[in-house]
Amino acid sequence: MSNFILIGVCFLAGFVLLKSGVLAKGSHHGINVWIIYVALPAATLKYLPGIVWSGDLIVPLITPLICWLGAWLLAELVSKPFHFDRKTKAAFWIVTGLGNTSFIGFPLISAYYGEKYLSIAAVTDQMSFFMLAVFASIVAMRASGSAKADFRTISLKLLKFPPFLVIIAALVLPHFISLEPINPLVSTLALTLSPLALFSVGLQFELGKMRDVIKPILAASFYKLVLSPLIILGLALMFHTGEMQTKISVFEASMGTMISAGILNDQFGLNPRLSNLIVFMTILLSFITSGIWYLVLEIVV
Repeated sequence: MSNFILIGVCFLAGFVLLKSGVLAKGSHHGINVWIIYVALPAATLKYLPGIVWSGDLIVPLITPLICWLGAWLLAELVSKPFHFDRKTKAAFWIVTGLGNTSFIGFPLISAYYGEKYLSIAAVTDQMSFFMLAVFASIVAMRASGSAKADFRTISLKLLKFPPFLVIIAALVLPHFISLEPINPLVSTLALTLSPLALFSVGLQFELGKMRDVIKPILAASFYKLVLSPLIILGLALMFHTGEMQTKISVFEASMGTMISAGILNDQFGLNPRLSNLIVFMTILLSFITSGIWYLVLEIVV
């Protein structure tokens, strides 16, 4: 319950402080820099080194990739009917293809299934971070037009992108040195990720402007909360994945949009208004749809 209260408090704080004039428009930019360059890398260092890899984790591992590819197909199908320009199409793909597998996913999994299954959820979560750091960043760079999008330029930008560098470090360094001494530091920094991200979304949320983008929001919500978990359920049943691996994978696939995906779009100027509306609506609706998916999984799996 405390996690749910924190979600509401952080979002409302951003929304109210902006509307009251305490903070000026554009204040979210500085917060987003902290999230991308400090909090997100810290979260990666906190969770990734502790994962014990095995064959049972194949479906949890590929879940974000499948959801990402499905979002690409959806973006291709709706871009003409919805009159997307290049930047909006990329923004829609990025926020629709990446799920909020940690801050929303972890507390919901703990509530429905117990904390012992967070080790499975962590696999999906870290793959989601990898998708953000690599694939989403490439899409954002190419769509923004702010720089050349050839292989060399993209590779150099990725090598300067902290979340990507930290993923590599988290996978390699534990084989040579212990990361235990920095655990208190990265744990503290990682705790700032979700509250500040939700605060940033609140600073950018404008409910009055939702009408002209309601169709993209509904399309993204249907895919993110209904269709993508259905795809993962079918895949897991086809490959006879273990019971809890199936349930956790589907549950993670049913989460709302990753907040950092909206922040990435904002950093590259990819229709941040639409991005943040999709983030807010899918997260809000996921509290309802996750309960429905829990009941479905108890029957089917």
